[in-house]
Amino acid sequence: MTVRADGRNGSNHKLRWGFSTLGCAELSLPEVCQLAAQFEFPEFEVRALQGRVDLPQYALDHGLMPPRVGSLFKDHQVRMIVGSSDFKLIDGDDFKRAELSRFCAWADAWRAPYVRVFGGGTWGAPPTEAELKTAAENIAWWRAEKKAHRWQVELLLETHDAFSASEPCCRLFQRLDEPLGILWDAHHTWRLGGETPRETWRRLSKWIRHVHIKDSIDKPSARHPYTYVLPGEGQAPLADILNLLRAENFQGTVSLEWERLWHPYLPPLPVALARLREQEWFQPWAEAHGPGSKV
Repeated sequence: MTVRADGRNGSNHKLRWGFSTLGCAELSLPEVCQLAAQFEFPEFEVRALQGRVDLPQYALDHGLMPPRVGSLFKDHQVRMIVGSSDFKLIDGDDFKRAELSRFCAWADAWRAPYVRVFGGGTWGAPPTEAELKTAAENIAWWRAEKKAHRWQVELLLETHDAFSASEPCCRLFQRLDEPLGILWDAHHTWRLGGETPRETWRRLSKWIRHVHIKDSIDKPSARHPYTYVLPGEGQAPLADILNLLRAENFQGTVSLEWERLWHPYLPPLPVALARLREQEWFQPWAEAHGPGSKV
């Protein structure tokens, strides 16, 4: 990797940018599409819409059938990259499995390539062998479901909870014939896992398909021993993360996970997106590839 005197690498690779609707949970799908187009972000993750996280039922209630959704995405030149479920691999029972199956059917119908799942557990309490066995069984069940329904969508395991570092993810993957893709929450592996971006990349890069970024400071908040802040205003090594991804020609999406739904002290998502665009390490997709670039 070529590194310049200002600390940025010399790669010309441009990253794809997205955001999570955690930051704008009050918006409808058309409004989310408009926001993505306004800020020139070609992709977004759907975690909530109009205050609801029961997304398959929400889609039915609002008549959001695939042809209408496809037209919305085409008109705004955007797409849903991830459907963010709350399924936990180490404690999924039959009811939760049925919920995940319904969620994946919805995400596949909207042509999202990925559905996010959690490993489960709690940071600081490594998963037990029994929990890893349950997780592997849930993955085997899901793969049978995918084959039976002929879904194209894939699961991504987020580095979260007891899987906020590389080692638990690798332990789980040792039990699988084929590992899952990884959704790398780069904040969690750094803040909770104590890993540098390069350490995490070295261990997990072959499986990383999607990346979450966010920023924080060492100040307790209502839910965490840290407080989220606008991107570039905290202690997270965002420049290091993005320089690494560019140097490695990362082909996935880098997504701002602005957790305003869970942390209402945060300013509205457009404020965070505007601040993100001001950072020297940010370059919008249209600027990198020209107006009208395809998603």
